[in-house]
Amino acid sequence: MANLNFTPLRAALILALALPLSVCQCASRNTAVSPGVSAPEGAHQAGESRFKFWRARSSKEQPLLTPERLEAMGDLSLKNRDYETSLIHFLQIIKDYPERYDIRYKIGVIFLLNNQLEAARRELAVVLVKRPDMLEAHEAMGLVHLQEKHYPLALEEFRLVLAQDPQRAKARHFMGVAFLETGQTDRAITELKRAAELDRGQVITYVALGQAHVNQKNYSQAIEWLKKGQTLDPNNSKINHHLGLALAGLKRYDEALSIFKKAGDEAQAYNNIGVHYFMEGKYEEAAKCFQRALELRPVFYGEAKANLQRALEKLQQSRGNDG
Repeated sequence: MANLNFTPLRAALILALALPLSVCQCASRNTAVSPGVSAPEGAHQAGESRFKFWRARSSKEQPLLTPERLEAMGDLSLKNRDYETSLIHFLQIIKDYPERYDIRYKIGVIFLLNNQLEAARRELAVVLVKRPDMLEAHEAMGLVHLQEKHYPLALEEFRLVLAQDPQRAKARHFMGVAFLETGQTDRAITELKRAAELDRGQVITYVALGQAHVNQKNYSQAIEWLKKGQTLDPNNSKINHHLGLALAGLKRYDEALSIFKKAGDEAQAYNNIGVHYFMEGKYEEAAKCFQRALELRPVFYGEAKANLQRALEKLQQSRGNDG
């Protein structure tokens, strides 16, 4: 039977996108650096050729622009999730100013967002050697470890950040996600609640809190948190998905089906409700839902087909036992 939960990791990476746009750059901008020193390679083997390609493009294609202009263009591209263009602009800066560790940090985040984890780790390690006080870099390094499932290392980075700044909402959120990923749901909820108190505008924190309470089968509490997120972003698919799970957990299936439809396509909605019927032992209702999912998406929905087969087998067994 398919697992209905979304991983909170990708949501954490979306939050990470805001990190390089808020980093304090005043010290590095005012540092006199001699241009012309080559930057050390930061990409792992799988991404090394692309890193060299982007660096070559940055040296060949860019007109003579000031570092400030290049950084502004890179930040805009990063905000628009055009990572390749952003990387080209940033590499042009460190080509001439290799000690711009604020820019190297942004390059590390780009690698992280592109799932080039070894490259991200190497670039961020260079930053942290020279700028151990850069909390954003520690957060980003923690996310690298989190993606690699090196949870103790991730938690160590987040704890270091919070020791310096206990009011840092992003680090609280990331720590909560790390606890959630390791099954420490109570500790996850504690940290995520603190994150929500510190920053009431982060939808993904409400999503994570909703998922944590769904995991505990505390569906009413999950709905309460998810409704808060829904007021900020009514059409957020992850909120609606977990809200559907919570409503289904309370056996409010008609409401759950309606919410699941908002979260994705109708076939997936029927499959999700079918899973809940199946888990309750209501195999006939489950089979009807899986059948409807197949009718809506007959070619591409192998998951519903497999679920339907299981439901029909269970239904046959139960009828045989009754006979």
